[in-house]
Amino acid sequence: MSPLLLLFAGAVAALAPRLAAADWPVRAPRLAVLVWLALTSAMVSSVALAGLSLALYWDRTHDLVDGAWHICLDALLGHHGWPGRVAAAAGLLGLVLLAARLALSAWRLLGAQRARRAQLRLLVRVAAVPGALPGATVIDHHEPAAYLMPGGADIIITSAAVERLDEAELSAVLAHERAHHAGRHYALTHWMRLLSQAFPWVRCLQLGRRQVDRLVELCADDRATRSSSRLDVARALVTMAQPTSSSPPDGLLAIHPGDSMERLQRLLTPPPALSRTRKALLHGAVATLLLAPIGLATVDRYAAWLPNLLPL
Repeated sequence: MSPLLLLFAGAVAALAPRLAAADWPVRAPRLAVLVWLALTSAMVSSVALAGLSLALYWDRTHDLVDGAWHICLDALLGHHGWPGRVAAAAGLLGLVLLAARLALSAWRLLGAQRARRAQLRLLVRVAAVPGALPGATVIDHHEPAAYLMPGGADIIITSAAVERLDEAELSAVLAHERAHHAGRHYALTHWMRLLSQAFPWVRCLQLGRRQVDRLVELCADDRATRSSSRLDVARALVTMAQPTSSSPPDGLLAIHPGDSMERLQRLLTPPPALSRTRKALLHGAVATLLLAPIGLATVDRYAAWLPNLLPL
């Protein structure tokens, strides 16, 4: 059944381009983020379970919890014949490679986040303007920008942004950045970056990273419109997205030119909401994606036991 898990992972990965090209995520960005997380998690978990299924190769009934490591060891020692030994070795190798790639990516991602946070803290110490704006830290800089401190709730905004934005637009920018924190968007985007950096050759994960980066901005825009008018959010976006000589560091949740035309159009002409039926179907798809790998792995175990359970 391990081939079936791998086929499922391939089928899930094949859905990614269609999801990226769909028009409904603009109408429900939060739900779209959930679908992307479920899709990529289902693909990775299917591959991991396929490796585990091979590593725990057996041909007779065993207790799954108490006997798992004994089953793996028996297979590696050849107690189930050479097919069992090859399957267990291939499964263990796949699991080790998967874990190593994820661990290396996590180490690099955490290191980059610590470096960005240290850089921003140094910038705050050197260029901060004390008490300039309640609810945010203003730094003296000639280009308009606003960032959410990685891993925290502190908002950093430049003096140029404060000068160019009126009071309502400035409130919209702060609401947008607070929305990133409230929605835990750093955690979502970091998960996608972890997967895409660990497996850069997997197109599904690269698409997922770009789409989640795009969709969390739409989510933050929507939340900002709860306290600010859509027009104020749109005006603030135009001001903050003006071409500058430098771009925000990769991985920072900041208002920037990326996808600004789509966001402007969506703010000025809100798309219709999804129907309840379609939302229910999409939530069902999320549940299916998350549960299917476990279900297939369970079927795999019962399929292996079934010949020994049937009476002769």
